[in-house]
Amino acid sequence: MTFVISGECCSDASCVAVCPMNSIHPAPGEPGFGAGASLFIDPRTCIDCGACADICPVDAAQPADRAAPEDVERNAAYFAEREALEATDLDSWEPPAYQVWGRGPQRVLVVGAGPAGMYATRELLLRTTARITVVDRSEQLGGLVRFGVAPDHPCTKQIIGTFERIVRHPRVRWLPGTEAAALVQEYDAVIHAVGARRSRRLGIPGEEAACTAEDFVAWCNGRPGAALPVELVGPRAVVVGNGNVALDLARILLSDQLDTADVSQQVRRTLAASGIKQVVLLGRRGPGEAAYTESALQELLAIAGDRVELRYHARPTGWTPEGLTLDTGETIAAGNLFTAIGFEGQPVDGLPFDAARGIVPNVRGAVVDRPGHYVAGWIKRGARGGIGVNKACAQETVQTLVSASRGAASQGS
Repeated sequence: MTFVISGECCSDASCVAVCPMNSIHPAPGEPGFGAGASLFIDPRTCIDCGACADICPVDAAQPADRAAPEDVERNAAYFAEREALEATDLDSWEPPAYQVWGRGPQRVLVVGAGPAGMYATRELLLRTTARITVVDRSEQLGGLVRFGVAPDHPCTKQIIGTFERIVRHPRVRWLPGTEAAALVQEYDAVIHAVGARRSRRLGIPGEEAACTAEDFVAWCNGRPGAALPVELVGPRAVVVGNGNVALDLARILLSDQLDTADVSQQVRRTLAASGIKQVVLLGRRGPGEAAYTESALQELLAIAGDRVELRYHARPTGWTPEGLTLDTGETIAAGNLFTAIGFEGQPVDGLPFDAARGIVPNVRGAVVDRPGHYVAGWIKRGARGGIGVNKACAQETVQTLVSASRGAASQGS
């Protein structure tokens, strides 16, 4: 028996580090890692030790005989045309390297309690002796994990339990519902992990009457203050977007059963009464450029069947109560337009900003021309990559902070 990884994978690669057979790929640094797809276990080399399942924060690693057949097939298919890697030659391993924490910052402020902020906090605990303060405007930990993950994917949200353990560490002070501006001057270093807060816009007439995926999922997840900005009108809706978020949105709209979803009765009643029976999933580019994963597509098709229509190379030009008009002159009759075309970062007070890329300019996490300030997550690299990608991103940022600290200590000694 081997283990397999399901589509619930968060790709934080914790399992890669503990696998004694190097059976889990793509690993950090390999093509495909952080591109939105899950990780996979090679059934030819897996030795059934279960280390991956023990450490997986979202219970995505499972014995093959307990996993869904499509997950077993997906894992095997990923390696079908790849040679099995030789992973038992221990002499080829590099010698261990240890970080040394010098006279560097002992008071670090982490702004943002989403995945990037929490992985950065965890990394600071592992590699430094600093005391860390974590702040967030929200009263709750988790950021997009709590309020941006589809509510019918509860396993993905289990990683919040890991975040809660991190902030209970004796060297961590957690200040929910706190703005960072008044605190920055009190700290030796600041890691800004504020994410990318604004949904991208199509830029077409009538778009103000559409609903963004951010608003829809926040409403489904019960984010404080979130409300559905439109009335749901069936029988057809158009979702513009070609990523997993667009597929999540279509799946929720068409799901007849949200029994296992963590949603309120009001959300259930609103969705049930919407009358939406069909979704046109519209991609502005081709299927070869789609950003969704195969597992997400299969999950949608399994639930929606022929009630979802996939269209590609379609460019919207306007939205009216009659529907969505394309550049071909065709109008797709629909009651609702949803947009799921990504997010973009917003300027951070006191830091430079690259408006074209929606990020704070940085070198491996160190903010350009702002000593002592660092960034992690989407505000560092742009709004791409899933939850787990933030782990490697945060590791790089903390590595940069530690290296700068050692340099400063050397210069002063």
